[in-house]
Amino acid sequence: MKKICRFSAILLAVLAVLAVFALFTPASAADRMLRLSTLAPLTTIDPHATVNIQDRMVIYQVYEPLYRQNEATGEYEPRVAESYTISEDKLSYIFKIRKGVKFHNGEDLKASDVVFSLKRAMASPKVRSYLASVTDVTAPDDYTVVVTQKQPNSAFINTQTNIMIISRKEVEKQGKEFGSKLALAGTGPYFFTHLQHDVEWTCEAFADYYRGQAPIKKVHYAPITEASAGLIAFESGELDWYIAPIANWNALTSNPNFKTQLVPANHTSFLAINYLRPPLDDDNIRKAIAYAIDKEAMNIACYDGHAVIADFMIQPQNTGAPAKGVVYNYDPEKAKEYVKKSAYPNGTHVGTINCSAGGYFEKMAQVLQSNLLDIGLTCDINRLDSATNMEMSRSQRYDMITTGFSPTGDYEGWRMYSYTKMVGSYYVKYEGEKFDYKTMDALWDAGIATFDLAERQKIYSQLSDWLANTATQIPIFHKVQPYVWTPDLNIPVNYPNYPQICEWSWAK
Repeated sequence: MKKICRFSAILLAVLAVLAVFALFTPASAADRMLRLSTLAPLTTIDPHATVNIQDRMVIYQVYEPLYRQNEATGEYEPRVAESYTISEDKLSYIFKIRKGVKFHNGEDLKASDVVFSLKRAMASPKVRSYLASVTDVTAPDDYTVVVTQKQPNSAFINTQTNIMIISRKEVEKQGKEFGSKLALAGTGPYFFTHLQHDVEWTCEAFADYYRGQAPIKKVHYAPITEASAGLIAFESGELDWYIAPIANWNALTSNPNFKTQLVPANHTSFLAINYLRPPLDDDNIRKAIAYAIDKEAMNIACYDGHAVIADFMIQPQNTGAPAKGVVYNYDPEKAKEYVKKSAYPNGTHVGTINCSAGGYFEKMAQVLQSNLLDIGLTCDINRLDSATNMEMSRSQRYDMITTGFSPTGDYEGWRMYSYTKMVGSYYVKYEGEKFDYKTMDALWDAGIATFDLAERQKIYSQLSDWLANTATQIPIFHKVQPYVWTPDLNIPVNYPNYPQICEWSWAK
């Protein structure tokens, strides 16, 4: 009897598994659902309310900006706008809005929606840094938008790529609930059809997408916060594409059942130090920490040595990025000298390192903890979920953080992490008595005021040195993306940060 019951239980389990696979195994490739995951639950689907890369990997499938930057080529490609011109005084960008663009609710996109979107973004603490120089946005007619700025802004086409255009009607209809429930407010290749922020969400290809309906019609996401668990899900066939743990890279590349690609990412992993908290308010302690960091050890621990060591916060391929200047390289003896010169010559406890749990930021924190111990400094590690970590970081409720950011091809992309008017987006608050922050702000403003690339680089080199001398944001490495996917999935280009699912297709 026990054997019969046990057999029945196994049979029921097998049938349950088959039922699940039936949901994800349609009769034809055209209807086959693409299964993806993120490293964190969605915090919101409001594109103006987040700069979290896990949110954006999803949101960028649903919403579009005026222009998108192609991460592979660096070129700016028209999306909601079809062209733009710059006024003679360099204070206005005039965009011609593409005709025939429809929102997911079926209504035509008009210039008034663009005006609404940009002004709404200007009021959002999360993304307003991208529009810091904008003073007004107007629409002379239904297909023209004029963006006026307080000074010439050579980086505006770059920064606007972060601002998604949304339907005014949809947002006003939902009010404060927008971002927390299903909406048809985007113009992108996909729209949300099911939404449980912490559990799963699905998208479908938009039939009236102005660039043509995406080949893959259905996409399913589920957050898997542990990288090892995500890899197990991929290897067992529950996911079709995954950003794999680098520790498993060699095994994955040698497996003929998978396709793999290691893609250099336009991303900088760094350490932020909150100088407002003692003993980190001591300049010598911060510089001791900066010189104590073994960047190569972090690279090996986090990316098996595949990442690129970072001298500067912005990579050389980004417009205006400096090629030389103040750099902190691993020098434990120099670090010890700074400790001796500090108010704590015998060492001290320097607080806690906050990090997002379960990923490479945690490994960075572990290596840093060991590095600091070598020079007589001790610290703790606080492992947090990604959303909590970001909220604490942006409100300066931390001692140190291991974190990262992905600029959009221009040095201006770092403004949001330092410019004093970017309250709510920066990690380090420079405004105050300790630093000559007005000089920093003036350099930021001067950098975008000129359209001369050589002059921009000269200004940004000064700015980079100014920020480096504060020893508050220390670049560590530029990571790589270890992509792995199933052989029956065609991917023309794996982009460094944000996948373009609308370009993917199933093999016939």
